[in-house]
Amino acid sequence: MSLIDHAITSSQASAKHHDPSLADKPAPKVAIITCMDPRLNELLQRLDIKPADADLIRNVGTVVTDDVVRSLMFSIHVLGVKEIMIVGHTGCGSEMFTDESFEKHLHERTGVLAVSPAKFHFYTDVNEATRKQMMKLRSHPWVPSEIVIRGFVLNLATGELKEVATKDSTL
Repeated sequence: MSLIDHAITSSQASAKHHDPSLADKPAPKVAIITCMDPRLNELLQRLDIKPADADLIRNVGTVVTDDVVRSLMFSIHVLGVKEIMIVGHTGCGSEMFTDESFEKHLHERTGVLAVSPAKFHFYTDVNEATRKQMMKLRSHPWVPSEIVIRGFVLNLATGELKEVATKDSTL
């Protein structure tokens, strides 16, 4: 049985115990931007945050992209989120390449050069990358100044979550 078939079977079994209140309008308290790395799949449990209390927005490298901003605008201006937590992590695949070397890697694998995406957002320092994403959000004109934006790095070797220091205490 494939993993997808297993998921379908499990979903049918769990439907018997479904919570119908999930159909109510969501009211998250925090938006969490983090990496799509599967080692972070249980991040909410690790942080002891109930799924209904968080909008979890994930992409490779924990990058504030146009699509992340699009999701955040809904979280903030429709659902009422007041805090944003950016959680990078050690050992991220975004540290394995530069944009140029990854484009070369893709070209070698596929035989084609593509125009999109124009940037992959690779980095060498997860703390600096997290700080940069915080600054990008804080400077966005649609993010109200009262929204709390804090950045963290999860060390996958130790399990420790450390806050990323900023030069601007209003972040």
